[in-house]
Amino acid sequence: MAHEADSARPLGPAEVEALMAPLGPFGPRPHLAVGVSGGPDSLALALLTGEWVAARGGQVTALTVDHGLRPEAADEARTVAGWMAAAGLAHEILTWAGPPPATGVQAAARAARLGLLEDWCRRHGVLDLLLAHHRDDQAETVLQRLGQGSGPDGLAGMAPVSYRGFVRVLRPFLPVHGARTRATLRARGQSWIEDPSNADPTYQRVRLRRLGPALDEAGVTASGLALAAGRCAEVRAERDARRNARLADAVILDAMGFARVDMAALLAPPDSEARAALGRLLACVGGLPRPPRDAPLERLRRRLLGPEPAPAGMTLGRCHIAPCPGEPPGLWLVCREARHLPQPLDLRAGDAIHWDGRFRITVEHDAASPAQFFLAPLGDEGWRTVARPLAQAGELRLPDVPARARPGLPALWRCDGTVCAVPHLRYTDQSDCAGWSAQARFAPLVPMTVASAGAARRDLHGLSRSLCDIDDHSH
Repeated sequence: MAHEADSARPLGPAEVEALMAPLGPFGPRPHLAVGVSGGPDSLALALLTGEWVAARGGQVTALTVDHGLRPEAADEARTVAGWMAAAGLAHEILTWAGPPPATGVQAAARAARLGLLEDWCRRHGVLDLLLAHHRDDQAETVLQRLGQGSGPDGLAGMAPVSYRGFVRVLRPFLPVHGARTRATLRARGQSWIEDPSNADPTYQRVRLRRLGPALDEAGVTASGLALAAGRCAEVRAERDARRNARLADAVILDAMGFARVDMAALLAPPDSEARAALGRLLACVGGLPRPPRDAPLERLRRRLLGPEPAPAGMTLGRCHIAPCPGEPPGLWLVCREARHLPQPLDLRAGDAIHWDGRFRITVEHDAASPAQFFLAPLGDEGWRTVARPLAQAGELRLPDVPARARPGLPALWRCDGTVCAVPHLRYTDQSDCAGWSAQARFAPLVPMTVASAGAARRDLHGLSRSLCDIDDHSH
C-alpha cells in the first residue's frame, strides 16, 4: 500500500511539529526514548525526533533490540549505534536473552522487544517511548483484523497514544505514508537496513503488502483504511466515555485491589454497555489483560440481575462477586478470588515486578543485609500473623479489608515461612526486614477507566511516589 501521490515528499520540521503536537503533554526538556531497528521508518523517526527534542533543550535515547534471531543482528545493532553517534544521539543496545520461539516468531519477538524497551524506560525514568508505525502499517493492521472478524474496537487499529505499565507509547507517524520515511532518509544521504523478513511471504503482513497495488487500483487505499480506523476509534472513544461515566457512578475501587459496586447502576440498560462495564471491572480487579468474553459476561449479568443471586457469590475472570456483608442491599463486593494466585517468587534488590497482573512491586535492600525473601500471596494464615501483633499492641493501623480480599494481597516472606512485610498494610517486621524496603501499588493490566493523556502521564509520574511504601526510614 505504497502508491499514493505524496509518497516521495520528505518530512520536514514543520510537519514533525504538527505530528508531535497532539501527542503531548511533554515536560520541560523532555527525555524521549525511540525504538530503532535500523529500518527506514524507525531511523527517520529517531533523527527527526532528535531534532525536535533538541529545539526544546531535551534529549533522545535510541534503543535497538538485538533479538538474536538472525546472525547479522548484532552487527546491524552496532551499525545503528554508529549512525546514532554520527547524529549526536545517545544509543543503547538491548539484548533478548530468551530462547528463540519454535512458532509465532514475529509475535514473540514483538512482545520481547516491547518488554525490553519498557524495562529500559522504567529503569531510566523515561515516560515516553516512540515507535515508528505509519499509515501503511495501520492499513495492514485493519486488513488483518477485518479478516479475523474484529468489531469496531479491533478495526480502530493502533492508537497514536497508548499506555503500558511504565510508559506512554507514542506513534507520531500513524498519519504518514510509509514511503515518506525513505524519502526523508534519501534527502539526508542516510543509509538504512532492510530486514529480510519484510520480503518473506510466510508472514501475513508481507502478503497483504504485496496486494497493495491491486488494492489501490480497486480503490482500497491505505489512506481510506486509515480513515476507517480513525472513525472506528471515534466510536470507541465515545463508548469509552459512557463506560467511564457508568463505572465512576457505580464503583468504588480500593487501592487494595477490590471494589464495592452498586450493581443496579453498573448493569442498567443498554445491555451491551452494561456488559462492557462489567467486563472492564472484572479485568481490572482480576488482573487480566482483557475482559472475559461476551457469552460468560452475559450469563453473569443475568444472574446478577436475577431475583435470587447465589448467596455464596459467583466467579468469573479470576474475580469473586458477592453481596457486601453488612452493607446496604444492592452493594456488591468484587475481589480477586483466592484460587490460582501466583507461585512464590524469589526477590532481588532492584526488582520491579508486575505481580498477578494487578500490583507493581519494587524492592530495594542494603547490600549489608544478606537475608533472602520471596514474594507470595498473603493468604489467610499470613493475615492472622499480621493482625495478631497489631491487635495486641492496640494499634489502629490495620485497614478494614474484606475477608475475601485479604488472601490475594502481595506479601514478602522469609524463606522459613515468616511474613515479614505487607506493603498495602504498612506492616513491616523490622527484625526480619532490616535493610529491606518494598513498595506496592495497584496498577492493573487493564485500568478501570481510560484516562486522558495528561491524567495518564501524571499517573505514570506517580509510580515513583507509591502510596503503599513500607519503608518507614527506620532501617
